[in-house]
Amino acid sequence: MTNSESNGLIVAFNFPPSATAGVHRTLRFTRFLADSNWHVSVLTSLPDEDSRLDLALADKIPHSTDVLQVELIRPEDAMKDRIRNLRKADPRNDSASTLRSARQSAGCPVESIPTQSQGRFDRLKLPLGKLRRQMVELLFAIPDNRVGWKNDAVSKGLEIVHKNKISLVYATAPPFSSLLVGREIARQAGIPLVLDFRDPWTRVPWGPRNKSWLANRWVARLEEKCVRDAAAVILNTDELEQDFVKHYSNLPRERFVTIPNGFDPEIRSRVATYLEEATSLPQENRPFRLLHPGSLYRNRDPRPIVDAIANLKQRNVQVVLEQVGFCDPGFNLQNYAQQRGVADQVEVHPPVPHDQMMRRMAEVDGFVLLQPGTALQVPGKLFEMILFRKPILAICVPGAVSRIVNEFQIGTIADDGNVDSITKAILQMIGPDRSQPRWDDVAAEFDGEQLTSRLADVFDRVSAKPDSANSQR
Repeated sequence: MTNSESNGLIVAFNFPPSATAGVHRTLRFTRFLADSNWHVSVLTSLPDEDSRLDLALADKIPHSTDVLQVELIRPEDAMKDRIRNLRKADPRNDSASTLRSARQSAGCPVESIPTQSQGRFDRLKLPLGKLRRQMVELLFAIPDNRVGWKNDAVSKGLEIVHKNKISLVYATAPPFSSLLVGREIARQAGIPLVLDFRDPWTRVPWGPRNKSWLANRWVARLEEKCVRDAAAVILNTDELEQDFVKHYSNLPRERFVTIPNGFDPEIRSRVATYLEEATSLPQENRPFRLLHPGSLYRNRDPRPIVDAIANLKQRNVQVVLEQVGFCDPGFNLQNYAQQRGVADQVEVHPPVPHDQMMRRMAEVDGFVLLQPGTALQVPGKLFEMILFRKPILAICVPGAVSRIVNEFQIGTIADDGNVDSITKAILQMIGPDRSQPRWDDVAAEFDGEQLTSRLADVFDRVSAKPDSANSQR
């Protein structure tokens, strides 16, 4: 710990009262960095009318923390006429020059466009609709559809830097436009930049992709620029760190550091209270209840779990699946359960505030963790599940999730999409021969306060604080 306080700027598009998944990590760091003598200000977005809010999260922000919200501008809305003109433009025009002009007039940042794009759109034999979507993305959504906040965010961020004598910029993503904001602030202010990748960016195994090869090349170049300009790059799993080290093998190895997600230590007492209250609920003659606390979308398909529950019903094993959170209507989950004959064993509930979710977690018998198609990422809910000391059914590929579950023996692993594997894992989960979980060890490993101390060590190192060297002697 140092003897004097330094000031840092956190750039995070999502921050309380926004209730998106990534805010918990950023809020945790914001709260506990002061214990390591780092006072931080936060640059974030102004929630729009469609944002899901949790005011209880906002109450946890330290009163001494300056939080500046910047409104997201969506230049595409103001540029519809411009887009229509582009669609009618002579294909012999210089496409790269047209893109730069449109982005600049729309208030978007003008980054260098790969030279391969210049004058090549006339050669792309694409349907008009697909070409239009690609053009809109290139104009207004590189690296993502949040880039419209960049110009104002950089301007406001520099004001914070000068006002609060900021000595370091920390930018967390996704959305990855936050990294561009942090990079530009650090570059103009001449101070170190620390990047925090909560998810992979250009090498994401699954999820939304860019709509064209040009966009993919462009975004890959942006990632490389950010990583090369950073004094340190934080990854939230060992597997993701290894991916970055391999991909950027020409950069210093020590630039890349793993700091995993974790849990807020003060919620231990709340969890203990909720568990005590839950023991007073009726326990006899009821099925084993599994809870998935979070969103289901894209590859996070719950239907194989329903199939497994139907299989278990035929064996007179009663299991109920509770889904609390957004569920993609395309799964048609309750109708699917009815078709499989287990309509009364599948419950779908809308999102609830964080505290209500934890109360529900205390009342069930076990958890479902869906992490398909990627070995690099760990859903943040895993770390809160740990505190409830209940078995976890992890449906995943070999990687970060399976490593944690197996190392600490805190649940069972099933192959993604494999109904027989899921059925077997549930039977193992509720059977009498379960392994002895190492709950104390896993809780110590992912304590959020200790993890924040590790982040402060990175800040000390890259900012070359004089007190740091003295304190380590």
